[in-house]
Parts: sequence; C-alpha cells; structure tokens
Amino acid sequence: MTQQLVELVEQFANFQRKQRGKSERGVNTYRWVLEQFLRFIKHQHGRMARVGDLTSDAIQAWMDDMAGADLALETMRVRQSVLSSFSAWLVKRGVLPSNPVARLDRPPHRREAPKQVPGSAIMDALGQAARQRCRPRDVALFLILRYTGMRRESVATLQVRHLDGAWGLRGVRVKGGKTRDIPLPAAVTRFLQTYVKETVLKEQEMITPDTPLFWSTWGRRSGGKTRAPMTGQNIWRLCKVYGRLIGYPMLKPHDLRHGVALEVLEQHHDLEQVRALLGHARLDTTQIYTTIRPPQLKRAVAFYEEQAQQILGNA
Repeated sequence: MTQQLVELVEQFANFQRKQRGKSERGVNTYRWVLEQFLRFIKHQHGRMARVGDLTSDAIQAWMDDMAGADLALETMRVRQSVLSSFSAWLVKRGVLPSNPVARLDRPPHRREAPKQVPGSAIMDALGQAARQRCRPRDVALFLILRYTGMRRESVATLQVRHLDGAWGLRGVRVKGGKTRDIPLPAAVTRFLQTYVKETVLKEQEMITPDTPLFWSTWGRRSGGKTRAPMTGQNIWRLCKVYGRLIGYPMLKPHDLRHGVALEVLEQHHDLEQVRALLGHARLDTTQIYTTIRPPQLKRAVAFYEEQAQQILGNA
C-alpha cells in the first residue's frame, strides 16, 4: 500500500490506450484528472500520493474541495468517474481490495441544453467558404462535420480504409474506443473519393489503407515545413478561422454536432434517428435536443416586437 500512485497512473493510461483503444485525447483527460487527485493528496500530506491514500475519506475530501471551489456538478461527476475507473482497474490487479468510490454518493447528473446551435445556413456557409478559398481538405472536413455530426477526434483520425463507396464511412473509431459505421450522402462520398485521388495522393508518396485523410502543414519555406496528420485541436482551430470568415467567430466543432442533431430532429421528429446518427448509447442523452427549440423560437420572433407594439399603440 506504500507504492506511489504516479507509476500506476501511467500504467493505467497505457492500458486505456493500448487495450481499451481510447483516443490520445481521452487518455490525456484520464491522466490529467488523476494528476489533480495526486496534487490534492500531496498538498494534504506533504508527500507523493500512495496506494494507501485511495480511500473513501480521501476521495470525499477531494470532492468537498472541488465543491468549495464551486466546480460544476458535471465536472465533479466526471472526475469522480475517472477515479472510480482507476480504482476498479487496481482492484482487478489485486492492488486494492475494493473500489473506494463505490461507497460514495454520485453528484447528480444534470444535462443542460447546448448554448450554441448553428442553423443550416451557418453550417452550409463553412463548406462554401472553404470552396471559395480553394481548400479541398477543408471542404472535405466540413462536409463530414456538417452531414454526420461526428466529434472532431473521430474526424481527425479518419483513414483511407474508412471510406466505403456504398455507405460512406465504415469502422470509424468513436468515443469510448468503439467503432461505428456512419452513412454519408452519396455526393459527399464521391467528393471524398476524388479528394483522396487528387489531393492526398499528390501530397503523399504512397497511399495505403492506413493513410490519414487529413494532414496539417506548418513552418516556413526557409526553415523547412513540417507535415503531420491533423488532430482534434487542429480542427478546433480551423473552425475558429472559418467561423470568423462567415461572421460566426464563436463557432466550435461540437456546435455542428448540435446543429445536425436538431436539424434531423426537426425534419423527422424521431429521437431514435438522432440517437443512431450521433452514436449516443442512451436515448436520454439525445432527449436534451427536445428542450432547445422553444427559447430559440422566442428569439426568432423577437423582431416582430416593434411591429406589434406599433399596431397595438395605434389601436
């Protein structure tokens, strides 16, 4: 019980990456959260955290400290969940006798409606702006985001082997280390196939099934340029660039996911279709979109207020 936890945290991160298939971003999140607990223990005891510090009392003290710092309930819930997964992993390996988190109360789960839901015109404008700039890579990225609602990490890790002419995308790695088949409009699929032949092939010496679809290049001609597969952070930055171009500077990739969800819901009035498209494991996750439209409708008719006031004033 005197073994330092920092060593086990790294082993846990490697397990999540190599055996559970978690994305690098997901693994980094796990590591960061666990490091916050280690820092808390070090601050409390003045030494490095040990296995023996993983107790219900210590974890509850950490939760109380976060509550005192006014962290959001969802943030506290996620951090407790990460610590629970880590503890369960240690139990399976005989390091801990039981999971100390199991004895604690879970912070309530309260889903809030998205704050930004771009409409169809804004989502379409991204692809149009990319075409005007003659950036086929950006066009391809925004077409996928616009018609699938995929998360940025899943888009960033797409490879040539994921393209399927009859369906769209096959075997795409998604949140939780799972894989999904994701349909695309036929026109988008054709564009992606052309993009691979005319853009990716020109920039790569050889294309294999494992060749990433999207690459990022940076540096200067004098000092040499660096080329590497895109990351989720690259896509986030790209959305900010194009968001400013189309007059929507607050745009984030996840906003497009919300926009697609609401668009499909309004067209088909079927939550199950939205759930299947977004890949939600639970329907109650999808139900949040049913709460969005009323306040947005109120804002949409706000411009009538002045007209109505004039009519009523003259009555």
